[in-house]
Amino acid sequence: MEHNVDLRQATEMPVLARIVVPLSAVQKESIGEVRGMSREFCQVPLPPDARVVQAERTEGAWVVWYVEKIEAI
Repeated sequence: MEHNVDLRQATEMPVLARIVVPLSAVQKESIGEVRGMSREFCQVPLPPDARVVQAERTEGAWVVWYVEKIEAI
């Protein structure tokens, strides 16, 4: 059984999106005196109601997957 949905009219559906943050935009901070431990951080321009689903570090960037329109879930 196949369901054809016209996504152009789906105004209340959640949207899965991603932002790619180059490692050059990420700041690194050491965690205490523990050798090799550090915290990476940067500002990511997510929409106000977005919920991060997954973040993964690749060779040259962080890939952040998030869901928009949380109230639609």
